[in-house]
Amino acid sequence: MSVDAGWFSQIEHEWAQLRQGAPSLDVERFFRHVVSAYKVGFLSLESIAAIANGLLTSPLLGAAYLGRRLLVRVGPHRHPSLRVALALSLVTETGGPADFETGHVILGDVLKDDTASEPLRGLAAAAIADSARLGRGMDADLEMAKDM
Repeated sequence: MSVDAGWFSQIEHEWAQLRQGAPSLDVERFFRHVVSAYKVGFLSLESIAAIANGLLTSPLLGAAYLGRRLLVRVGPHRHPSLRVALALSLVTETGGPADFETGHVILGDVLKDDTASEPLRGLAAAAIADSARLGRGMDADLEMAKDM
């Protein structure tokens, strides 16, 4: 399949704007471009996870909401990095309301997932430990936090 070089350049340009926090970026348009690129097989699941994380952590208006929406739209069950990104957004109330129970279940599943890389499992463990330390969505448990 051939991909229009202009389209590729546009997505690359918008991705750079997002990373720089450029207020001129139209985040909704970028979101639509990313979804379209994903649908035609242009973006890998790892790329989608990176873009979703970029949106979730961006200070640009509406970006965090679109980051969570991107994860839900693509289907977080499809790759461990997507599941971790969604879980982190759920336990930190980034991009929408918190859902601690679901977020912690997803993180626990990633810890058990043999296809998840060690860094992803480490991130999942750190997020659960942080929740235990802070009492975020669970009773504070410093021993559990240390064990994780």
